[in-house]
Amino acid sequence: MMRTTAGNKEQYAFRKPENFRSIRIRLTAEAVGWLCGTTTDDNGRKISNFALFGDLLAKMAVAAGESKGFRRPQYLKAGQLQYSETALAAEWNMGRKKAHNLLVAMERMGLLAVRHSRTASVAAFACVGGWTDDGGNDMDNPYYHPTGPYRAD
Repeated sequence: MMRTTAGNKEQYAFRKPENFRSIRIRLTAEAVGWLCGTTTDDNGRKISNFALFGDLLAKMAVAAGESKGFRRPQYLKAGQLQYSETALAAEWNMGRKKAHNLLVAMERMGLLAVRHSRTASVAAFACVGGWTDDGGNDMDNPYYHPTGPYRAD
């Protein structure tokens, strides 16, 4: 965790998206309102919902390949991420149920499309139309669904 002295506030060391130069995102009015809000962690500190979403976005695969850092890694397509609710809850300093409810809210608003299986949880970024990678190549997201939730096959 990074600490700042300005106003004695703490800031979380969430990952920032680094695998692309730019990203095209389509958001509903409801999603914009939610992203502008905050969530309270287990210590009573407020976390920006946009920071939580950005943390997930930083974990998105920008090219097909095997997910790293999991006991049972999954083959991911570009636009997907493998996650563990328990690990996210620990990173975000909150209970697993609260982290689960945040993911459900993101799915309901069309930000994510989640698929659970016995071996892994995988989410696709349904609101991301595409991105420009570090090499300047434009990539389209196969999971982009501008009109509503999209299933993460």
